[in-house]
Amino acid sequence: AGIWMDPDFLIPRGPVADVCWESAGDCPAWKANSTNAANPDFPFYRDPEVFGQIAAYTPTCYDIRIATAALVTVGTKTSVTPVVDYSTLQGVRCYSPSLTTGISHKDCAELTYEDAQAYCETYADSDGVSDYRLPDTSLEAGRMCNSGCNYDAASPTWETDAIAANGQPSTVAGIWVSLKFMEPAAPVADVCLESAGDCPAWKANSTNAANPDFPFYRD
Repeated sequence: AGIWMDPDFLIPRGPVADVCWESAGDCPAWKANSTNAANPDFPFYRDPEVFGQIAAYTPTCYDIRIATAALVTVGTKTSVTPVVDYSTLQGVRCYSPSLTTGISHKDCAELTYEDAQAYCETYADSDGVSDYRLPDTSLEAGRMCNSGCNYDAASPTWETDAIAANGQPSTVAGIWVSLKFMEPAAPVADVCLESAGDCPAWKANSTNAANPDFPFYRD
């Protein structure tokens, strides 16, 4: 039927991410370096307050890398741990696509993966927003940095750190993220107007041509 495997073979595992830079003070200095700013792999990002409801708090910087984050920054400021036992207790932050930001667990309780997933998907805030879920990308996880529970900082020794007096872990590897977090992804665009016949007539209208949001272009 195959080969014998260790029982651990069937233990569900998934990614935990620590994308938040512990101190926002480091990010502007890093970004101010012209060499870093010109780097196409520029990893640190901080949202302006215009995104969603991020103005409710001051987000720290975060690392937008996924595949290279563990290799570049593991054990230091940020990391991604791709195979964490789903039964361990980790940080919980829930992202709302409609708000483009999210929240930490209201009681700052660490949960298993399944409990974290259920918590986010059944959570509704005081404004009636209920589209919360675990973050799918580092951008989504990053937009929740500094939202509470000290989840911005993770411990590289979380597996052996002592349990706190309340029975919860004293440290975590980061926050639970969805399985999509580790999937390589890139955009696909359909920007072409199906018929070129409409475009010249639309452009010939002087009102349209003067529109600063002028949407149609043809080389």
